[in-house]
Parts: sequence; C-alpha cells; structure tokens
Amino acid sequence: MANYLDRTITLLGKDSVNKIQNTKIMIIGLGGVGGTALSALYRSGFKHFVLVDNDRVDPSNLNRQIMYSSNDIGKLKTEVCKSKISEFCGDIDVKTTELYVDETNVNDLIKDVDFVVDAIDFVPGKLGIMRICLEKNIPFISSLGMAKRIDPEQVVQTTLNKTENDPLAKKIRYECRQRGLDLKKIPVVYSKENIIINGKELGSMMMVPSTAGLLIAKFIIKSIQ
Repeated sequence: MANYLDRTITLLGKDSVNKIQNTKIMIIGLGGVGGTALSALYRSGFKHFVLVDNDRVDPSNLNRQIMYSSNDIGKLKTEVCKSKISEFCGDIDVKTTELYVDETNVNDLIKDVDFVVDAIDFVPGKLGIMRICLEKNIPFISSLGMAKRIDPEQVVQTTLNKTENDPLAKKIRYECRQRGLDLKKIPVVYSKENIIINGKELGSMMMVPSTAGLLIAKFIIKSIQ
C-alpha cells in the first residue's frame, strides 16, 4: 500500500527515515519561516513536535505564511498548525505552548527535545534560545532578518560569525559577544540581500521567509542522517 513517505525512503533510506521519525523538534515562532519549516518537516516524516507561539492569525499573515488561510483569522497559530498536521497524518504527536519567549523563560521551555528552531523576531528571545541551547548542548538553528527582501537566491545557511549585510545579524553578533557566546557555534539562515527601504512597515513576501524555512528543514535532516 502506498505511503506518503515512500519517496522520502527512496531518497534517504529507511535508517535515516527511522531517525527522523524518532527526533523531537521544537519550533519557536510559526510565521513565514517557522511555518514553512514545520510543513517541510512533518511532510518529511518527523512525528514529534513542540510548537511555541503566542500569536493569532492576522489577515496580514496570509501573503506569506503557508500554514494559514482566511478561515483561520483570529485563531491561535499553535492550534491551527496542530489541526493542519492532524488532518495530514493522525499519528503525529504535537504539543503546543502559547508563550512569548524571552530570556527569562527559555530555560524552562527548552527541555526534552532533540532540536530547536528559532524563528522569532524578538532579540532577547533569540539570545535566550541561543544561550540555553549552547549550555544544554541541544542542536538548534536560528533565522535572522527576512523582511524587506525579495530575492530567495540570496538566502543562505551558515554560522553567525560569517553573516554580513544584515542589521539584525549585526545586533545579534554584538549581544552574543557581550554574553560570551561563540559565534562559530551558532547555525543561522540569513539573507545577503540589501534591505528594501519602503516606509516604516516590515514589508515581506513569501519567497524569502519560505526559502529560509526550507533551508532550516534541510539543515535538520542533514544533521541527523
């Protein structure tokens, strides 16, 4: 009988898919980056997720955040994602937490998981995730600035010490150094593209954040094969 993982097994092999199915992923932030990463990961065979976000779906999300539709407006992003995953495959284990992540609550949040995806915009939260994951030796990857950009071909996966031309990366590098964190041990996805300045709003479309989400999924899969 055909299985949704048949072609994944053909590509990666049964041993790798077994590892995937036994890996527990925490995704913090379920927007344009985190939502695409989540979709790629559960379709790739991951069966255990902890989803963290305190936002509700807003009409402005719909141009780029692939987990949501107009029927979801006003609903908690965590609950919408859990429902969509359940519709896709009923035996995927999904736990949800509605939490605004900052440096004070990360230690209690990040536990009993095998990999952490940081897809939030809040700098103190990102710094807390990086610090706790390094302290606890939990593999992770962080998404940097994806707004105000349009070119998916300029999104890359690297380490924080190699980032450039990104105001958010510059701030994160400074704050990490202040905390004594090793930039070479912090995997990130970021865009090399010059930001597009067009008003004060954080303009964004699907191409750049979704590319970041796909690169995150690839990074996780390659790291556990």
